Amino acid sequence: MKRDEVLAAVLQSADRFGADNPQQLAFLRSRLSRCAPAEVFAGLFAVFVESAPKELRSQRHELAGRLLDTAEPTEEFDLVECIRASLPSYDLSVEQLPQYFARVLGKQAAIDALASVQATGDLSDGEIAAVRTMRWWLGDPTAGDQG
Repeated sequence: MKRDEVLAAVLQSADRFGADNPQQLAFLRSRLSRCAPAEVFAGLFAVFVESAPKELRSQRHELAGRLLDTAEPTEEFDLVECIRASLPSYDLSVEQLPQYFARVLGKQAAIDALASVQATGDLSDGEIAAVRTMRWWLGDPTAGDQG
């Protein structure tokens, strides 16, 4: 599967079955396990940046996050670019995206990248909330600090 096929499969599954269907989760994990890790990451990450109605976003992000939990890691992405791209539509209840960043690139690297994005000062209130929440999910004790 290529990234656009991964994206389509996740969106269809989340919209039809939600994020909690164990059979769909197992089916998607099986399919993704046979794909190139970079394509899997790109397709799953696309779920976090695509614009979707709020009522669909939570289930889509949750399913993509659960799939990221077991995806083979790839380091073929720019962390800061990914963070910035995900902020506008990030669902604050989904911890798996920042945890994936930490698992692949290191917890401190993920926290530092989030802090540097937050420090730019050009974020909307919603984006600031997203950065702080991602930092909180990673256990950063300074997640609520201004900056």
